[in-house]
Amino acid sequence: MSALSLDYGARVASLNQPPHPEEVGAILANAAADGYEAILDSACDLHEFEQAGARYWFDLASPSGLPQEDRTVAAWALTPTDIRRRDSSYQRGFPMAPDHGPPVDRGHLIPHLSGGEFGPNIFRQDRRLNRGWSEQGKRYRALERAAAGTPGALYFGHLLYADDTAYPSQIEIAVLLPGETLRVEQFDNRPGQYSTPAP
Repeated sequence: MSALSLDYGARVASLNQPPHPEEVGAILANAAADGYEAILDSACDLHEFEQAGARYWFDLASPSGLPQEDRTVAAWALTPTDIRRRDSSYQRGFPMAPDHGPPVDRGHLIPHLSGGEFGPNIFRQDRRLNRGWSEQGKRYRALERAAAGTPGALYFGHLLYADDTAYPSQIEIAVLLPGETLRVEQFDNRPGQYSTPAP
């Protein structure tokens, strides 16, 4: 496991204390976007937008003829009180990885129970990680459950890429519950394939 891509503690310490979850989400997402742009030497086309209460930074590279696939860089949301019903038919249409390497799922960067929907929220995720079948997966699911069970909690996801595909090599998750400190973990999404991703 490599070092975290962002100095999460320093980013949060720069805010008024105790920090508001919306402030934390915005500052982390902007830092992730800045890091991504720096690694690609600005050869990307980043857009920030909102979908169903979650905010995303997305690289819409293809219209500009850039070599990387269109892909989500970061997203954050505050867990809502009411959750919309899941549209499983849309999720089934999301393209999966080629038939080689470890099995993958259609993962949600922002979990459904924290308000995540589809489109830019879906990515290729290692099945053992997504379903909590590995040690990392158990920790990953614990963060999801903590945020999903607390309306108003911040859930932040950062996808890190080691190549030009939209298949992230690592995922960083940050959760901020009311009255607690920020919890951050990094997870391997392509185990055994990559160890040092770019933001």
